[in-house]
Amino acid sequence: MNEERRTCYLMGTVIKLWIQHEQADELLPEAENRLIDYEKRFSANDDASELMIINHQAGVAPVKADDELFELIQLGKKHSLPKDSFLNIAIGPLIQAWRIGFDNANRPSDQMVQLLLQRIDPQNIYINEEAKTVFLEKKGMSLDLGAIAKGYFADKLLTFFKENGVHSALIDLGGMC
Repeated sequence: MNEERRTCYLMGTVIKLWIQHEQADELLPEAENRLIDYEKRFSANDDASELMIINHQAGVAPVKADDELFELIQLGKKHSLPKDSFLNIAIGPLIQAWRIGFDNANRPSDQMVQLLLQRIDPQNIYINEEAKTVFLEKKGMSLDLGAIAKGYFADKLLTFFKENGVHSALIDLGGMC
């Protein structure tokens, strides 16, 4: 049984992966590549990501999402809607205004916060299950999946490992920088 470890910096944090498996040296690089792919496609900080294409079309037109992004947005909306939920995937405008974790972080004015609060209602996320499209009703809306994405990615890696016969693994997607 081979053991393989990987530490990488992705999604704004240190990520550690460890598995025991006969082909650990093949499976672990594939797992890391999947995380790199998720970061590129689902990032709320990369204008070229699939998520940002949806955000840029807010108030303009529905956007067809790939299956995984659609599934994550659908899941995020479902858990954002209950009145007692602490999750809101439509919080993108506020996250971007604060720029927490970036060199240009700041505190927006109270007036700016009040303006942005009008753009974060998850009820304004329209999902067409048949066409697999997502439409953000109001211009200036944006989705940020950061609160649920790493858990989703961990679940996907766990499935990948199980499908390949891995019985021992550690997936740490929330390490300290």
